[in-house]
Amino acid sequence: MILVTGASGLVGSALPRTLHDTVALTHHKPVAGESVRGDVTRPWLGLHPADYRDLAERVDVVVHCAANVNFSATPAHLHRVNVTGTGHVLRFVEDAKARLVHGSTAFIARAGDGTPFSAYAESKATGETLVRESGLPHCVARISTVIGDSRSGEVTRLQAFHYLLGVALSGQMPFLPCAPGTLVDLVPRDTVAAALAALARDEHAHGEHWLTAGPAALPMQRVIDIASDVSAERAQRDPERRDIDQSVFRTRLIDPAVADTVIKAVLARASSTATPSVIQRAADLMTAYDGADPFPTSLGRIPSGPPAPTAESNETALRHMVHRLAELPLDTWDLP
Repeated sequence: MILVTGASGLVGSALPRTLHDTVALTHHKPVAGESVRGDVTRPWLGLHPADYRDLAERVDVVVHCAANVNFSATPAHLHRVNVTGTGHVLRFVEDAKARLVHGSTAFIARAGDGTPFSAYAESKATGETLVRESGLPHCVARISTVIGDSRSGEVTRLQAFHYLLGVALSGQMPFLPCAPGTLVDLVPRDTVAAALAALARDEHAHGEHWLTAGPAALPMQRVIDIASDVSAERAQRDPERRDIDQSVFRTRLIDPAVADTVIKAVLARASSTATPSVIQRAADLMTAYDGADPFPTSLGRIPSGPPAPTAESNETALRHMVHRLAELPLDTWDLP
């Protein structure tokens, strides 16, 4: 039996389609199939001790996907979920005499650089340290930015990068601070799920595995072009969106070195509906990507796992997701 934590999340919710002998640990949202209501931030995973013991007797593998992936969350909240929660999962793995597939993040490679997402990356790096030092059988899956299903574009939970695309789609972001030549590592959720499933089934899996696009990472300019093209197509078909003038609102990439000056000039002239908070939040998010070296990738080398992505396959998956995002109401992207 395989226990999946974070089973209602973007990645965890895709796992039951690939792994059939699973039980889901959920905190808020119900999921299909067998599940238990719990909380990784609490001792005994938030379960009654008798239920905890019963679960431990049944589980052979834990796929730990529960995490706070909000780059802007407070360090205390990030630590509570990503560090304390991992500690409780490790205790369960020990009690169950199980093996752990630990869902981490590729962004630990960019921890400690003082950017707005550093607290998130550092909390995940600390979680990895707990796993390595536990002495328990494990492997670590370092996951990059997850987009929708490669075939349907389905997204079960919106995350920061999805909101950035949504703001661009809705015409709220005339420009985006972004270093020239920036690549964005995107990987479809079903690809991540297939890789995690392969690691869960392989009793010999160990070490670190990068579930990333690697050399198939897309230029940010191409990502924005796809979002803008889809927005223009929708504006032609949807009367509610015809007020979005693509000649004005097509998002442009601006070098971060001059972004502050441009932001002040644009807002002073009131030439767009973008607010300082929208632009600043986008700029903060982009620090996770600006000018960074590409991640390595393990995709294509995991036994029985998914093939390595290509730039073409990632473009197709991204376009599918953007079409899904474009179907959402415009007020979805009204940021506070």
